[in-house]
Amino acid sequence: MTDYRKEYSPVVTSLNTYKIFLIGEQLRTCMNGVCLIRDRKYRLRTYRSCFQGNETVDWMVRSRRCDDRLTAVRIMRTLQKWSFFHHVCDDHNFKDELLFYRFRRDDDSIESQKDLLLFYKVLDIYHSINTSKKGILRGYQVKGQVFDRAFMGSAFVDWLVKSGMVDTKERAIITGRQLLENDIIRHVTDDHHFRNDSMLLYQFNLDLDQRRRMSDVLILDDTRRMSTDSRSSNESQEIPVRTIESRDIGLSDIENTENKSSETIESSSPMQPKSVLLRYETADDLESPDTPYVRSCLRVRQYIYSVNGENVLREDHHTVAQRIMGSNRDYINLCVMSHKRELKEK
Repeated sequence: MTDYRKEYSPVVTSLNTYKIFLIGEQLRTCMNGVCLIRDRKYRLRTYRSCFQGNETVDWMVRSRRCDDRLTAVRIMRTLQKWSFFHHVCDDHNFKDELLFYRFRRDDDSIESQKDLLLFYKVLDIYHSINTSKKGILRGYQVKGQVFDRAFMGSAFVDWLVKSGMVDTKERAIITGRQLLENDIIRHVTDDHHFRNDSMLLYQFNLDLDQRRRMSDVLILDDTRRMSTDSRSSNESQEIPVRTIESRDIGLSDIENTENKSSETIESSSPMQPKSVLLRYETADDLESPDTPYVRSCLRVRQYIYSVNGENVLREDHHTVAQRIMGSNRDYINLCVMSHKRELKEK
């Protein structure tokens, strides 16, 4: 049996980062459309698939994507900060000058950018699903609650394999878990990790077809920075151990017909309110591939996963305290696990 704990990535990127990437990709597509991205020569050397700083600023202002040249430079420097593009020789920040830059998708440097690679993987999956003749996105009704543009875990796995995105179901499951860990998809009630299961529904967290303004890059960047500062300020807080026990929402009596654009899932029992009973989770519960808890930066009311990189789930609080107090570092790196529902409510 595959040990998914070793094969899928923990949460490394926020949803706002992918929104920034989406704006960058929309910009790249538009620039390609007006031939701003092309091979250029300078001092007998040819630079492939690049764009020119001052020429790009001219176009951004002229096409009213920003109000002035200074704002255009700020936007481009923000995209460069997030490693969406780089100077062809990696010698300059973006400038309103005759300097050449290249989007990372247009050269091999993207291979070193794992979050950007994942973004383009998601983009390919999303667009392929939406253009497929037999799409897996549809409406579902579960115990009176409607979920639009949702998909079953098993349908997603089968589609990934049939479309050639992955070669095995095992890799498809790992891909699904990676997308959920990175907050790109979610279980509709945040009660389950991704599973190859026809009884579980998932949705995309991000509308990759939404057109965004270039100025949104600056807003998203500020939001991301404030979120990081907030997490840093919480690192000194004491961490009580608590979790919320929730009832599973299962899917039953699924009806599939070619002529129906939506599906209704009925249950013989009425919708139950979510339980607020408190209970402790075991280390086995937290390490289970199906745990609804994910690893993230330090916040309150979570389980400590590691101290300075060392797994402490199975250690008692005295040992963990000794690790913290005995650290000879100037800082302590605490990695914690929290329920996705609590992260969503914050």
